[in-house]
Amino acid sequence: MKMKILRDESGQVMILTVLCVTCLLGFVAMAVDVGIMLRTKRVLQTAADSAAIAGAAEIINDDVVAAAIADAEENGVTNGVNGITVAVHNPPSYGPHAGSPNTGYVEVIISQPEPTFFMRAFARNSMTVTARAVATTVPSPGCVYTLNTTGTDISLTGSGSLTISNCGIIDDSSSTSSALQLTGSGSISAQSIGIVGGYNVTGSGTLTPNPPSTGITAVPNPLSSLSPPSLTGMTCLPNPNFTGSSAQTLGPATPGGTVCYNGISITGSGPITFNPGLYIINGNFTATGSGSLTGTGGVTFYLPSGTLSVTGSGSLNFTAPTSGLYSGILFYQNPLDTSAASFTGSGGSVLNGIFYLPTATLNLTGSGGASFNTDLVVGALNITGSLPLNEYVPLSGSSPLSNARMVE
Repeated sequence: MKMKILRDESGQVMILTVLCVTCLLGFVAMAVDVGIMLRTKRVLQTAADSAAIAGAAEIINDDVVAAAIADAEENGVTNGVNGITVAVHNPPSYGPHAGSPNTGYVEVIISQPEPTFFMRAFARNSMTVTARAVATTVPSPGCVYTLNTTGTDISLTGSGSLTISNCGIIDDSSSTSSALQLTGSGSISAQSIGIVGGYNVTGSGTLTPNPPSTGITAVPNPLSSLSPPSLTGMTCLPNPNFTGSSAQTLGPATPGGTVCYNGISITGSGPITFNPGLYIINGNFTATGSGSLTGTGGVTFYLPSGTLSVTGSGSLNFTAPTSGLYSGILFYQNPLDTSAASFTGSGGSVLNGIFYLPTATLNLTGSGGASFNTDLVVGALNITGSLPLNEYVPLSGSSPLSNARMVE
């Protein structure tokens, strides 16, 4: 009888079944909870990527943290809600760019505790999901944009030259034969030339690359989001008319402030110094004298409705600000104003900044001794003389024409 009891195998299947079911439930718990974690990870990673790019795009405006956190909120990830933490570091806290003196890198780390369901049976009530992204800014592929959609957008006449070593030219004109016009023995050389319409070379002039790319899709205004200064509530000072030989100083009383003039006229030989700041010129800005013009502390000239004509023989030395709303902007003409502007850079002249005249023609004259570290966003461009043009971004470290992209 005892031997029979020992040989009785009934109930073993049930024991094995219970064990197998327990294991299966464990795997189901893991599969379900891990699936939820992975979904949360994807949501957080998308938000982190987008926030890092948004933060990098605002490096130039010193608004990295606020921009990144606001962007994360737009993706449904709000700092401080449901245990979510959005940490923004500039430069990154770890990785290949950690502690870099180059603050052009933005790191976003998002973490969120996610409750578990089945895994609570194994004493795991929640798990923390983390996503990390790093973005930086890179120069725009173009540093000369001509935005008029008809007619000749780029014209070079005579023996002059336009040389752009490290970036491209983008011509939005759809003119089939003369969106870009080169007449004479001059040359236009850039890293790339893209034209919506066609081009025409008359004489012995050369284009590099040759042939340029034609039939491209029109590129929208890359600075369209830039808001012009307002004159509301502002008192504009009388037009300072400098005709003598004595040195003069213009600008806001507080460096980096804003000042408004009802025009500026310079015809004398005296050197003029422009203090750092934003100059709203509610009238014409003309300079035909022989004196030097200097504004190296960070100047922006905005013309609501006047004419820009700086054609004197004196040397120029202007540098745009490197922070704030108008960082990188040197000359800014109201997008509603189509008045042509003229600018001459004589030997020894130095310009660091962006010309933003989105609907106006810029008549630009340079000489071999001038140093133009500038990008152009204009309606059309007429060039006379030799003009070696270097893009502005490498000089400044950042620019409103920079593009943000992921690096980690």
